[in-house]
Amino acid sequence: MSELEFIAADPASPAWRSPLGDALADAPAGIRDVSAEVDGAVEARLGPAAGLAGIEVAGARARQLLRRLTDLDPDAAPAIGPVASVRTLLVVADDDRLRLWFPQEYSDHMAVCVLDAAAGVEWA
Repeated sequence: MSELEFIAADPASPAWRSPLGDALADAPAGIRDVSAEVDGAVEARLGPAAGLAGIEVAGARARQLLRRLTDLDPDAAPAIGPVASVRTLLVVADDDRLRLWFPQEYSDHMAVCVLDAAAGVEWA
C-alpha cells in the first residue's frame, strides 16, 4: 500500500474539474461554486474529498433566495435539511454569505434550482 497516493483538490491545477463548473458558468454575481473552498471549523471536512459540492449565495438578497428553496433557518445554522429536495448542510459564512453543501451527484439539480430561484430575486 505504500504506492497509494491521495491528492488534495486544487482549483489552480489544470486537472481540477468542479462538478458545478459548467452549471454555474452563467450564474449572476453573488452565486458561485465553492466546492474547493473550505474555511471554518464546520466546513473543515467538506469539499471534493468528501464527495460534496458547494454553492455560495452572497448579497443582500441571499436570505430571500434561501427562503425560496428551503425552510431551513439561517439564524440556526449550521443546519442540515432539505434544500430543493436534497439533503444539504447550510453554513452561514457572513450575514450576507450563505453556503450550501450537498452530495456532488446533485450538482446539476441544485444549480438549476438555485438559478431558477435567483431569477425571481432582484440582485441590485
